Amino acid sequence: MINVNHLVRMFCLFLFTVVGYGFYNAYLPITDPVESNYVLSAVTMLKHNSWISPMIYDNVWYDKPPLTYWVLMITYKLFGISDFTSRIPNTLIAGISVSFIYHIVYRIKQSIPIAITSAILLMSTLQFWYISHAVITDGFLFFFSLATFGYAYLALEYHDRSAMVKAYAATGFAIITKGPIGLLLPGLILLLFTFVKALQSKDSKCKALLQEWRILFNPLGILVCLLIASPWYIAMYNMHGIDFILGFLGLHNVDRALVSEHPKFDVWYYYLIIVPIALLPWTPLLISKLRKLDWHHNFNQLSALWFFIIILFYSLVATKYLTYTLPAIIPCIIWTGEQLVSVLHNRFSDCKNSFAFIKLVLTPYIIFNLIFLIATFFDSSLTPTPLIISSILCLGSCIIITRRKTITKSTIMYLILPILCIYSAITITVPPILTSQSGIQFKPYLQKDIPTYIYGTYYTSLIYYTDTIPTQVFVDTKDDPRWTKGKNLMPTITKQELLNNSKNLNKAIVIVPNKYDRDFITTEIYQQSKKIGQTKSGKIYQLH
Repeated sequence: MINVNHLVRMFCLFLFTVVGYGFYNAYLPITDPVESNYVLSAVTMLKHNSWISPMIYDNVWYDKPPLTYWVLMITYKLFGISDFTSRIPNTLIAGISVSFIYHIVYRIKQSIPIAITSAILLMSTLQFWYISHAVITDGFLFFFSLATFGYAYLALEYHDRSAMVKAYAATGFAIITKGPIGLLLPGLILLLFTFVKALQSKDSKCKALLQEWRILFNPLGILVCLLIASPWYIAMYNMHGIDFILGFLGLHNVDRALVSEHPKFDVWYYYLIIVPIALLPWTPLLISKLRKLDWHHNFNQLSALWFFIIILFYSLVATKYLTYTLPAIIPCIIWTGEQLVSVLHNRFSDCKNSFAFIKLVLTPYIIFNLIFLIATFFDSSLTPTPLIISSILCLGSCIIITRRKTITKSTIMYLILPILCIYSAITITVPPILTSQSGIQFKPYLQKDIPTYIYGTYYTSLIYYTDTIPTQVFVDTKDDPRWTKGKNLMPTITKQELLNNSKNLNKAIVIVPNKYDRDFITTEIYQQSKKIGQTKSGKIYQLH
């Protein structure tokens, strides 16, 4: 049974996260190329009343399973379509994840301080904060991965069959969030973990392995997983047949693993750079914890397998995104929570521990804030005022902590409240950056009933903001042709086709991103147009 105090803490953590993360969301525009795909898909599916087949540009597409689209569609039905409502689902799942990590860590560690600290660290970790503000699938996948990780460990450690059923249920939802990887990767990790446990058994290794497998391969759990995940896949195959297999499983799963969508990011060290940044400002705390872990403990062994296999897998996969490895930070957050509790308890015992507290907690904390503040001075569109205020609060908080004579329950709050101020300040500061990555910047230049062309790339968000569908002018690219063919479902023409038809396109708008400006001015289309505007990201021309 979960006691009342336990539920109150979970609710407070949820509320704290939702209010903090939801702040200023109404002023964050939908960006391209990722967020716009999700919001436009949900809008298009509502338009066609398509609750089974994902759609975009009025066409069926097979990029992702439907759970994220469903949640967005329900949100739009309840509250209308806007930038704020588009971000509600990820704000809510962030709050649920923060409160749930408290619950699962308490179950595993039997420590309220470690559970609360882990939840607050998750809330204030850079990658989790960023992804929880974005309109993407990874926030939902993180929650279901967290549930799979936590319940599977409890099941295998304490032979709790009901916990394994819960882990399978979470896996089922992960499969309809991200695809087969929601099962394959956790399944591989847990299978390896059972081998590790069996090898350490003092009894017969085979007997021990069979006992672990009886827990892992829970028939009821497998059935629950199938009941949750399979109906959508069966329905899609019945409706679309081999096109679904080739599009979803082929192009968007197998081919994505073998052929990079973005070759410049396909380097072996990509995630070795991303992960330390993702865990800021708590990376030094994690490193100090890793140096003294007891690797014989089952939790640490599963955590190590979970972290390293996820990082290794996505390092080998050709297509790389900074969001892919988010589930890998789950054990890192718990380890860091343990370390912060230890550092806080030892803070006032002697000078050495006091120095460790300053070195591992306060110094990275201050540097983290200063990085964002300094960045505002390199972009004239950004105002430093919110971050200056947050820096003062951060400094004041650090002074209060260093002068306290005893540890109290409020000590951790002197760290968390300023860091939420930092993130709030960042949220207020970043809209100009997001606008430069969104089609909304070109909205004032578009005219009703006049065709719009986008040279070299595409701004899907323009359809979301204007309800008109521009045409992409295809420019030679080094990308693999299967991606240009399989993902470009929007109206597309070549440069030559645009030129051939230019005389019939009087007053047509051509948006040229800065990246393609040099190419554009070498074409005859440029000679037949005049510049009517410019944004931070591109120029706007009109044919005459």
